[in-house]
Amino acid sequence: MDYDVFGIENPLIDLLASVSDGFLEQVGVDKDKMYLIDLPRLQEIVKALGDTPIHPEPGGSCANTLLGMAQLGARTAYCGKVGRDDYGRVYVEKLEAAGVTSFVKADGHNTGSTLILVTPDAARTMNTYLGACQELAPPDVPLEALKRAKRLYMTGYLWDTESQQQAAWLGLRTAREAGIPIAMSLSDPFCVARHKAFFPDLLRNHVDLVFANREEALALTGTEHTGDALKKLRGMCEGVVITLGGEGALVADKGNTVKVPANPVQAVDTTGAGDAFAAGFLYGKSRGVSLEQCGRIGGYFASRVITQMGPRLKGNVRQLLEPVLQGIPA
Repeated sequence: MDYDVFGIENPLIDLLASVSDGFLEQVGVDKDKMYLIDLPRLQEIVKALGDTPIHPEPGGSCANTLLGMAQLGARTAYCGKVGRDDYGRVYVEKLEAAGVTSFVKADGHNTGSTLILVTPDAARTMNTYLGACQELAPPDVPLEALKRAKRLYMTGYLWDTESQQQAAWLGLRTAREAGIPIAMSLSDPFCVARHKAFFPDLLRNHVDLVFANREEALALTGTEHTGDALKKLRGMCEGVVITLGGEGALVADKGNTVKVPANPVQAVDTTGAGDAFAAGFLYGKSRGVSLEQCGRIGGYFASRVITQMGPRLKGNVRQLLEPVLQGIPA
């Protein structure tokens, strides 16, 4: 196999800015939520930021996870669509420089971006302009490369446009026919709300491993307690990961459930925490370690990421994660 994980999703440039709670009120957004916006709305919020510094980072939930896995030594590949602009060019260059094989296509639209407003409590409010990524279509999916992967990873965001759905279904069918396990992230509570009637059947019939945070899990299952949500999700999908922020995580497979303890840190920016957890967990799966150790790697990775600005851990990641990687080859 050429790739430990092949990802399909939305390439987005993350634009991070530190703001006050008052700024969120000024521009009319609720803290820690994700909004789909158009280009004029993006420009409106950027204008309101004035001289506030904006830090650009290649992003998108799936790409963040694949980049994290590459930092640990995994072989990953990524499919999506960017614009024929500077952001699109830089996106592909940085993706490949970080060790992720790019199957990203470019068209004439603006590259998608997510303006992430980070408040002093490290909460992040995401304003996403999809741009070119929403034009992903079946011909953009490199099926032969996908067939050479050990696992397919997708996110719920792919069901937001018709062309993306068609590309996603092609990827799912191809993986299933090739006997490739499929993992999926529920993405965010608003995404769950948009597709709540559809996602349960998707999980039951196509997905082997689902990632969700507490709010997403409760929203999809219609429950009020994490334990009940876990039970319902296990009825839909063999593998379940529910991240619980500062309380750690719950991870389960067909025969086991493990409570992953938290790693207390001083959070600076929680952007990318869930993506980092997925990166560590999927890396562990690719190396055949236990469910508990997969969870520990994911939890520790996430705890390191939130101590800095941006969605990815800087520095020698294997060295920084050595406490949970002992004995695991790159």
